[in-house]
Amino acid sequence: MAKLLNAIWYDRTIRAQFMIAIGVINVIALLIVGVIFVANANKATRVEMDASVELAKNFVRVAIQSLSPNTRAEDISKNVDQLSSRLRIGNLRHVRIYMADATGALVQLSPVPNATRDPGLPPPAPRWFEALVAPDVAPSTVSVVHSAKTAGSIVMVEMPVLDGPRTWDLGTVVIAGEPSDEVAEVWADLTALAPVVGLINILVLATLYLVLGRLLDPMANVAKGLSRLEDGDYGTRLTPPRVMELGAIASSFNRLAATLGRTRSENGRLYGQLVTVQEEERREIANELHDEASPCLFGIMANAMSAQRLVEQPTKESAAELGEHLTEILKITDRLKHMNRVMLKKLRPVAVDHVALSELARELVGELQNRYPDVDITPSLRTRGERYGELVDLTIYRCIQEGVTNAIRHGNARAIRVDLFDKRPKRGARLLHLLIQDDGKGVSPGTSLGFGLTAMRERVQALSGTWQIENVSSKGTLLKIVIPVTAALAKTKAAAPRILDDTEVT
Repeated sequence: MAKLLNAIWYDRTIRAQFMIAIGVINVIALLIVGVIFVANANKATRVEMDASVELAKNFVRVAIQSLSPNTRAEDISKNVDQLSSRLRIGNLRHVRIYMADATGALVQLSPVPNATRDPGLPPPAPRWFEALVAPDVAPSTVSVVHSAKTAGSIVMVEMPVLDGPRTWDLGTVVIAGEPSDEVAEVWADLTALAPVVGLINILVLATLYLVLGRLLDPMANVAKGLSRLEDGDYGTRLTPPRVMELGAIASSFNRLAATLGRTRSENGRLYGQLVTVQEEERREIANELHDEASPCLFGIMANAMSAQRLVEQPTKESAAELGEHLTEILKITDRLKHMNRVMLKKLRPVAVDHVALSELARELVGELQNRYPDVDITPSLRTRGERYGELVDLTIYRCIQEGVTNAIRHGNARAIRVDLFDKRPKRGARLLHLLIQDDGKGVSPGTSLGFGLTAMRERVQALSGTWQIENVSSKGTLLKIVIPVTAALAKTKAAAPRILDDTEVT
């Protein structure tokens, strides 16, 4: 059943489905109209038959009353012949008149049997149509009775006489309705109307086919455009059709394609910046290892070899010299330890998720102050010694790091204030705020975001937070970051594995 339904309906195009639906509706409408037409035609034919039979009765009555009322018994046969001749009329429609004599034999009087059909009449209808439309009309009988031999009077009785002073029946006139002529007229009207109805239906279906084509062709173009977008052709554009709704769809498609193109370009630019930053980080680590770690290791090795030689060949002066070498080894080791701590903090702060966010931020601000002694960095950290989860704490840490560094490097700031606090509105979720304000040169209108600020924004938005950077009225810029704590903590618990990169993006 499902395969049949798919073959008939679901596997077809929208245009074909519309045409099938309209065709089925037309067939049902034609069936209903046909039933109503047959019922009305049957009723109209019955009314026509009744009127024709009544008219024929009146004609028969007039013919019977015209007979001589005083007739001798031996002249009765003449009256019968006279009545028969008077009832023989030619073009009588919708009725047939028969006359039965005393023996019961019926003879058709009107219309004349085997008479030539009037060429003006419509051709006969098919038998199946006549069977549908023709009503069932019982024939009427009129008996002509000679009531008394002496009186010779004639009496009309519309039913065969069973009782009374009957002495002999002159005859019985039978009037039967003949609906074939009326049905033929109905059939003629139907056959004349059917081509018109069929032509109208064909025109309607053809119009619908063309209109649906005009409506659905743009949809096919949208599907092709989506396929091109899927293949990476973001320069695809659609010509908006004149149909209002489809024109809106085409315009939305064009805007979507343009947005995807800009996003792809932005992603390409950011990817290039990411590669550049990664290479710079690797180059910096390689330089530090080469310039710092390698000499330190060489010094340790040289002092260790000297100390080993002094131990193997002890002299009076070797103890003091050995102490100098050991002291130098300790100095070099401490230098390596400090360098290792600095490199680890660049890669990932070790204290994340171990100390409160305020302590982590205070340590970072202190390191930044030591790195840039000419800049006044003022912290205001009011988070009541809480931890907000690894993702939240690390996001705030990176935002402070990137925000302060960006203000110094690109804004030439000399005073920076870092405010960190959480706030619980009377109605609403708990919010964590980070404000970084500097006195630098500000952000020029139309300036595109660099990789660092873009990465910062993505980190904040990944935690359902908001990010905004704007110029202040006096001088410098203000960076506003708001993170909903409850939603961020839920994402922190659900983050497995971690969704944020922990590397520094300065």
